[in-house]
Amino acid sequence: MGRIVILFSCLIMTVSNLFAQFETKLNEELFLTKLNDTAYVLTHYFPWESNSLIIKASEKEVVLIDTPYDTAGTALIIDWINTNLKPDKISAINTGFHVDNLGGNPYLREKGIDIFGSDRTCELIDEKGKQTQQKLISWLKPEQERIKKVYESMVFVKPNKTFKIQDGITLKIGALTFEVFFPGESHSPDNLIVYIDELDLLFGGCMVKSLSSRNLGFTGDANIAEWPKSMKVVQEKYKMAQIVIPHHGMWGDMSLVQHTINLLENN
Repeated sequence: MGRIVILFSCLIMTVSNLFAQFETKLNEELFLTKLNDTAYVLTHYFPWESNSLIIKASEKEVVLIDTPYDTAGTALIIDWINTNLKPDKISAINTGFHVDNLGGNPYLREKGIDIFGSDRTCELIDEKGKQTQQKLISWLKPEQERIKKVYESMVFVKPNKTFKIQDGITLKIGALTFEVFFPGESHSPDNLIVYIDELDLLFGGCMVKSLSSRNLGFTGDANIAEWPKSMKVVQEKYKMAQIVIPHHGMWGDMSLVQHTINLLENN
């Protein structure tokens, strides 16, 4: 048993080192990790860790799945995309109404970037946007005054390309197919997942927890009763996924989905 544990630990270290060699530091809070020539994980600490995804759909098109927490971080990543990937067009997808899904929307719309999101996300921005903003501010410490000022001045901007949440949407962009799907309520009433068939990649957003997560995190907008049912829909529908990206923490494979189910069942 000891040998198995040692071998497993070595494997984890090897995988961590593999990802670390691709990490690009854009500033003290914003990092990029290259998964392959098509996909990049964008991790923003503001002050909490949150993952977004950059997908090079073709030589001319890039898709941003969720945004950094704020407009400054989003401006920096759009500059990086334009400089390094040189697309003719950038599109974006919001997977929910929380600030780690769409805090950068004002900048995207200022630049004429289309944002796809559900009708339910738009409704929740109206219903709970201010409440969410105040909750974030209440979590900040006195020494985080700079971040607090950003959240106090934040404006929640809705996606401009909306679809009915129950219908979802399938976007063919460049060489890739983006299936934007609502499996049911979970971490929030509007939490969407995005599956890219050609990459066997699932962006699970906040409904999927990393393997290091020992609890469900913030559940103020969660439907705890429906969340496990929604996770099992994802588990069955996307069992072919090879890469699973959670919103917070390290990515991995479909074991993250089972781990989330386990957390919910033990909640």
